[in-house]
Amino acid sequence: MSNQHASRAREHFNKLIQFRQAAYERLGNARDALFELSDAVIQMRQVQSFVELSCAPAFRRKWSSAYEALQDGRPDREGLLALYVNQLAPQERLVLAGDHTAWQRLWAETLAGRSYQHQPTPIPGRRPVTIGHGYSTLAVIPAVGGSWALPLLHERIVHQKPVETAAEQLGQVCQFVSVRPLSLWDSEYGCAAFLLATADLPADKLMRLRTNLCLEGPTKPRRHAKGPPPKHGLKFKFQDPSTWWQADQIVEYTDPVFGLLRCVFGRDYASVKRWTAG
Repeated sequence: MSNQHASRAREHFNKLIQFRQAAYERLGNARDALFELSDAVIQMRQVQSFVELSCAPAFRRKWSSAYEALQDGRPDREGLLALYVNQLAPQERLVLAGDHTAWQRLWAETLAGRSYQHQPTPIPGRRPVTIGHGYSTLAVIPAVGGSWALPLLHERIVHQKPVETAAEQLGQVCQFVSVRPLSLWDSEYGCAAFLLATADLPADKLMRLRTNLCLEGPTKPRRHAKGPPPKHGLKFKFQDPSTWWQADQIVEYTDPVFGLLRCVFGRDYASVKRWTAG
């Protein structure tokens, strides 16, 4: 290894040591056991039960210390979030991805907080439902194609809806970034409740909408002088092209991976009052 490569390797290694030390200081009570438990999660490729983490080489304590660490530990969540964000380039626009995932606990009948959760299934005709806990995750996605992601927040959904938890997580991340981020969301978040909850946040949102949505735009023009004015707006049904509103601008772009992409812009699209499924 050349001197230049050795110097860069030493620099990155020292940076890793500083990061681990800063994370250790923010773990609060039982930080030693929590720190080793975090290393155990990285070392173990597959875990069938929580107690198996105590078998990892990084965890040098008895198996009971794993449970005590979670019971006594009180990590500084905001401090850890700020530490994660500070490792990223401060002047770059972050690409965030939010999602709601389920952790199956089919046989844990006495587990508190179990509920029905959405779980995709490859079996045709089977309902995409499972029993367990729901988790809301907000992660940083690399701008260039890659296989890694940096989870900034990963929390269990307890007394809120998934869209409410995701809106709070997005608001927490926006407090620690200086450049307006771009957030990506699945069709579960393509609803008015999520847009209203995140309307004042300094973040752009790109989400997928279900194909059976029906948008309601500006109020229909009044046909007669007598009678009450129209209450409902113009319909925009995704499955009926004849109801699509006139576009002011159409931009087409050929992506090397996805092919032809078409973006439609219009004044009426910004005046959607409500949307329903059907």
